[in-house]
Amino acid sequence: MLTTDLKLVLPSAHYRESFLAAYEECSSLEKNDWIYLGPDGNEELIYNRFDEYVAMFYEREHTAPSHFVRGRAYWALADNEIVGRIGLRFELNDFLSNYGGHIGYIVRPSARGNGVATAMLAQVLATPEAQRIGRMLLTCDEDNIASERVIRKNGGVYESMVYPVGRRLGKKRFWITLAGNP
Repeated sequence: MLTTDLKLVLPSAHYRESFLAAYEECSSLEKNDWIYLGPDGNEELIYNRFDEYVAMFYEREHTAPSHFVRGRAYWALADNEIVGRIGLRFELNDFLSNYGGHIGYIVRPSARGNGVATAMLAQVLATPEAQRIGRMLLTCDEDNIASERVIRKNGGVYESMVYPVGRRLGKKRFWITLAGNP
């Protein structure tokens, strides 16, 4: 797979089978990150009501549930297969301001190590929505060297390490300032 062929698309029921196949590849610890439903996420929605699941992403662009903020989700395609998911948060709440940042992403296990995350992040940073935000916070677990590399390749500048309550790992905080923004 070449990341030059990678393109971001908005969620669509058209990609149901590919989405579910990618979900099945994820470890039990990654499954919730893949479906991006927060702490209350469950498989029933993606297996039995996929159209409703997709519609939820479009609703979140305008109105977010209490544990989310407004944002846009993208799915990354290569050869018409989903290879990753990336979300751009239009605003930050207290949790995201400290630990989560403006962007979250995950790559399908079989597509890792091919530059997918770097390409996804570069494409999201080029969107008009990201350009309007201008200065973006990105975070990664302190031991996630691959994610740190992705952030740095896209212009991330390290700011600090924070330690969420109840977690054994710290979160590294990075800022990316897009061209034309102070």
